[in-house]
Amino acid sequence: MRMSLILRSVVFLACCTFCFSSYADKHEVEPEWAAPPLEQAISIRDGKTRERLDYDQLIAALAQADAVFVGESHTDDTTHRLQLAIYDSLLKSRRNQVVLALEVFERDVQAALDRYLDDEIDEESFLAESRPWSNYREAYRPLVELAKQAGTPVIAANFPRSLTRRLAMEGPKVLESLSAEEKHWVPSEFFPNTPAYWKRTDNATRGHQGFAMPGTSDDRLYSTQTLWDNSMGEACAEALDNHSGYCVLHINGNFHSAYWDGAVHQLKRRKPAAKIKTISLTPAINPSTAVLRGKPVADYVVYVESRATNTDRGEFGVQVGRELKYRFHLPPDASAESPVPLLIWLTDDGLTAEEAMTLCKLKFGEEAAIATIDAPYKLVGEDYAVGGRWYWPESFTEDVTTLVDGTERIWAYLLRNFPIDADRVCLVGEGTGGTVVSVIAVHSDRMKHQAIAVRPSRYGKVKDIPLPLPEYFGDDSPPPRQLTVVGDDAVRDSWKQELAQYHEVQVSSDFQLLAADPWESATQLTNLVREALGMQAQPVVENNARQYLLVSDRAPRALYWASLQAERIAVSEGIPTTAVGAAPSVVEAKQISTEITAAAAKREGAVPRCPGPFGGTTVLVLPGTLSQEIIDQWLAIEEDDPLAAKSRFHRVRIAYDADGHRLKDVLLKLQSENRKNILVVPAVFYADLLWLRSLRESVLELEDTLTLHWRPGLGGQLGILGE
Repeated sequence: MRMSLILRSVVFLACCTFCFSSYADKHEVEPEWAAPPLEQAISIRDGKTRERLDYDQLIAALAQADAVFVGESHTDDTTHRLQLAIYDSLLKSRRNQVVLALEVFERDVQAALDRYLDDEIDEESFLAESRPWSNYREAYRPLVELAKQAGTPVIAANFPRSLTRRLAMEGPKVLESLSAEEKHWVPSEFFPNTPAYWKRTDNATRGHQGFAMPGTSDDRLYSTQTLWDNSMGEACAEALDNHSGYCVLHINGNFHSAYWDGAVHQLKRRKPAAKIKTISLTPAINPSTAVLRGKPVADYVVYVESRATNTDRGEFGVQVGRELKYRFHLPPDASAESPVPLLIWLTDDGLTAEEAMTLCKLKFGEEAAIATIDAPYKLVGEDYAVGGRWYWPESFTEDVTTLVDGTERIWAYLLRNFPIDADRVCLVGEGTGGTVVSVIAVHSDRMKHQAIAVRPSRYGKVKDIPLPLPEYFGDDSPPPRQLTVVGDDAVRDSWKQELAQYHEVQVSSDFQLLAADPWESATQLTNLVREALGMQAQPVVENNARQYLLVSDRAPRALYWASLQAERIAVSEGIPTTAVGAAPSVVEAKQISTEITAAAAKREGAVPRCPGPFGGTTVLVLPGTLSQEIIDQWLAIEEDDPLAAKSRFHRVRIAYDADGHRLKDVLLKLQSENRKNILVVPAVFYADLLWLRSLRESVLELEDTLTLHWRPGLGGQLGILGE
């Protein structure tokens, strides 16, 4: 038999340590591994007025309701701690007259849940019969144990998976053949969800239309979403009927109660007079500074510190802070009286913000402020150079959502501190950086900007991100946003439908086909950016002479370096110059050699410095086919060291294919001199990857004792070409 409610209440009041205030009271004596006090980890807002509330105000309002829907992120640790505190506080406010209803349990396990609460079975048996989610122990067990301690009911609210599968396979007729027991698990009546609910659902699953059931709300009456919401809505209605004077506290995923829809709508259909309150628990890095925007989503929004996750897919996580680094350039003539436009640039995977800045300054640096962002994931490419990666497929949504916020923070910081014209902001991305820029263009709700995605790549996951629907903007409509995607016919075909959807959510978007002529396309891209920045278009040079740099290795860095050198030559010589991966058909075009000479390497800035806070040695490795005369020319650089002349912490050494002078020999000598931070650079424009690999393999055993950096050539150094 169930222990009497009075006795259970005495035990509960004497033993419970879950209340909100207890965290603050016990903070000084809690162990080192304890989580921060809840009051320091949350920020409570009125969902309609956006007024900040304290915890007691929230509980006082919730205690007046017949039903409270708590929309959660299923795996967030602070969310689960707060849910427990809310449940505990409501039990106290309502004298234990609270029914706990949970999405995590399906209605066919109610008997097992009741037997466990009545101490008729142990926890092991209960878990074996109830199919809890894999994060039950951390996320939901404390709620159930508190209910057991308090002697209060717990309702398994969700629709049974076994019946969901049967409905999907056999259709609604299966409901007619259910056993008497099964009929208790199924809503006595099904009500359709609202058209607005289905629009949000379709938007959330727009990249996976195979999961959607097309048609009207009535057509979707037996879809999984409707089954869940009807089941949870009816479970709450029955709880109110069966427990007069009680409040129902329902814990569900945020989507099921957002905008008072889903399960909330289903309860309203069954209990129109019920007083219902909704809460949206929203993880945030900094809850106290989170900004509540858009149409009200719930009666109360609580930002909870995103600190740790207890996932139901076998993977755990903790939230750690990390920087999104960027380079910044401001023209010397910029002033408060003459503010300049802002160009924010995201380069392709494998490259760095430093490389992007060098090229951007050549093109736009005299007239615009420039911020070039480093991709957050560092990686070492096939050429052994350190570059960046913007996202991974399995974490695409999380990665790009973070980049939207990070880019907005960069934009905000620069506008606060530098003379920048806020009406002339342009975001440009190339390759995968272009894919990120397309997401920022659509999802940034703060920046007024124009965005240009140049040859976006690896964009298959873009459709996994729901679009910001205008009907939920409320009074917070975002500033004007414009996106131009630039590419070839294949890119145009892939992006046609996506850009049409962007139009529907008030993002002006278009596609521009790149000119086939490489010189024309280079000018086309430059002028697209200049126009977006409010700058005059680059004039077309009437000189019929054309030049190009041919890079047979189509690695991103090789092409980028060639573009950098082509821009410098075009500026200095006034002749249209471009970089190509295949020889153009223009007969009169002149090919510029990418040979690196010792004379060019002697120029200031031509030899890169070894990275590191205390300097280091740059070792230039000569290719093995040079004459002794040319080798002597390179050795002269070592004797008249240009790096040492600038800094006593840097030096240059030459390695070549001769006994005592090979790369390994040079590194061993440096090691004997206690010089252990070394940059290895083949003395060519961009090294053949097989040669580069053989160089590294020849010194692999030294990587344990030396810090070796690699750069695949000298092509990224300005002015390195020519005699």
